[in-house]
Amino acid sequence: MIRLFFKTIWNNRRRNILVFIELFMISLIMVNLTIYLVNMLAIYRIKNCYDSKNVVQVSIGKKLDEDEKVTEQSFQNLKKVFASNSFVEAVSICANAIPYTYNVNSTEFRHDSDRFGMDTRLTDIEYGKVMKIAMSKGRWFDESDLGKAVEPIIISNDIDKKYFKGDAVGKRIEDSENKISFEIIGVVERFKRNDIESPAPFAFFLKEKVASLGSWGSCFLIRTSENKTSNMLAIAESQVYSTLDPQNWTIESLNSLENMRDGINVQIYQRNYLTVIIALFIMINVFLGTIGILWYNTNLRIHEIGIKRALGSTGKGIKGLLILENLFIAGLGLLIVVVVMLQMPSFVGRQLPEPGVLKYSILVSTLIMIILVLLSTWIPSTIASKIRPAIALKTE
Repeated sequence: MIRLFFKTIWNNRRRNILVFIELFMISLIMVNLTIYLVNMLAIYRIKNCYDSKNVVQVSIGKKLDEDEKVTEQSFQNLKKVFASNSFVEAVSICANAIPYTYNVNSTEFRHDSDRFGMDTRLTDIEYGKVMKIAMSKGRWFDESDLGKAVEPIIISNDIDKKYFKGDAVGKRIEDSENKISFEIIGVVERFKRNDIESPAPFAFFLKEKVASLGSWGSCFLIRTSENKTSNMLAIAESQVYSTLDPQNWTIESLNSLENMRDGINVQIYQRNYLTVIIALFIMINVFLGTIGILWYNTNLRIHEIGIKRALGSTGKGIKGLLILENLFIAGLGLLIVVVVMLQMPSFVGRQLPEPGVLKYSILVSTLIMIILVLLSTWIPSTIASKIRPAIALKTE
């Protein structure tokens, strides 16, 4: 039976080679589209390390240089002014740690022989309360971390899993460029800049002085009571300019984080809607193309089916053989595509954005291909297998 199966494929090798090439190209397109769509869904489902609800952002920009001590005192005073409002629960001064913005630095770190890059997000102790940081392991910064010889650091769980096998707390890493050592005291979920962009590995750094919070200025994040962000937005400007020197400082941004989230998501969604529509359109054409190719190929074999029926083959046996042949040819094309895709990260020097995406995409693509082959072979093979030998032989 196996010998007859492969002999049949070989005897029709010219036609089968063309079918194989077409199914290979279809598989290549389908796998890539599936990876794209599955990866988008995987990114959307990534947990975030922060809670942006009921948080107001006040970004302060520098106009003129000011004495560092005066700046430090002025910003601490403004922090107290914000906190004095009855509807404010906590206030943080940070830089590069504001959700839904793209100002960030990336630094290379080293642990033993491993080297890896992380986005640097500078925060103070209150940031954890303001953003309701969810610790996966370890702890958030506290007063005991101030002035330590080895600075504390909190890393994202993707770095913890990849380079520390889930045991990063207590380990030390080194800034490759500046040769500064840091001790990992905690691990958090990843930091998403929007809902459908793959988050980069990152680390929180403790920086108490305003002057060291970053070259883009400083940002106040203010957590309010439930549904009180509008109250804070109404008075924030007057409190800033009554505390800071307006000649040296200006408000660059004043908004709630939820508004910022909605705004950036709209921009990203608008760019992705068209891509998804095109991907789905191509996928539909892939489906129709597969059905058309295999249906046509089956109909071309009516004469062959007639001979097999004349020699005693049953309709059920012929139908099963046709389905197995098409499954074999489609599976061979899909297998080659899968092998190429598994090697692709090595060729281009990068990994897929999210772990597990390739595995699930291959599984989904395999199931789709099986369904397509069955759908596009079952009906024409059923019809063809019922044709009487005399009628089938007349089609030659």
